Amino acid sequence: MRVSLASRHFVRRSAIGLAVGVAAASLASAQTSLGSQPIPAFSTFYVTTGTLLMDVSRLNPHFERNDLAANLRPGFYTISNDGYSLGVGGYGPVFNRLLAGGEWHTAQLGEEASPSGKTNALSTNYVMGTLGFAIWTSWRLNVAAFAGVGPGKVKLTLTSRDGGPTVSPSIDPTFDEIVLASGARSVIEGSYLMVQPGMAVDFLMLRQTVDRVGLTLGVRFSSLISPNRTTWTYEGRTVFGGPDAGPTGGSVRVLVGVGGFRMGGSR
Repeated sequence: MRVSLASRHFVRRSAIGLAVGVAAASLASAQTSLGSQPIPAFSTFYVTTGTLLMDVSRLNPHFERNDLAANLRPGFYTISNDGYSLGVGGYGPVFNRLLAGGEWHTAQLGEEASPSGKTNALSTNYVMGTLGFAIWTSWRLNVAAFAGVGPGKVKLTLTSRDGGPTVSPSIDPTFDEIVLASGARSVIEGSYLMVQPGMAVDFLMLRQTVDRVGLTLGVRFSSLISPNRTTWTYEGRTVFGGPDAGPTGGSVRVLVGVGGFRMGGSR
């Protein structure tokens, strides 16, 4: 239910944000051209933060294990599906209104601690290249549709106050074997593919009209998609029977950075 509720909030925020962007574009329409040539999009480099949802619906049953007797269960609490990401990125025009760039993001989904002295923590990071199209440009505003794609990593850290048995180092373990025998500390890492379509609205703040470089403020509305199955490893070995666990749902991010127009031939 948390995912569906977050998705509804995302749709509302997206609608409001897009409406604001369109309104701003309409107000600035007198500035959309320089002579007979359209104004090119400005370039920007930025830091960004915002919401991130992970699909933990297949991961959490490995902690609950309701099929086992109470005294045989792993003893870990289920993990939350929501967190906040931090990242850096940038883009610039490469041909007419075509934009190219890249982003890197990292997020902590939190740490859950059980009364039995066991904790589990989930984190993720991903990098992606982006291609976009500047739908609307002015001296101060970029509105662009974009799509990003790239690899991602998810890390699950299991710790136990009392230590305990660990899996055999001589064979590739199953995911459930590691959860049931995690010892004092076990780290399982997964790989996934990130696909992220979205909309970008960036505003360039210039101290005076003759300036070409200034502060950029922006917002991103995007959908996080992990189309392939997560593959897991443990201490360099293949893990069998691991669940899917990748970013999912809608995301809203804000950014601040430095941006500006190229001189000379870009106009």
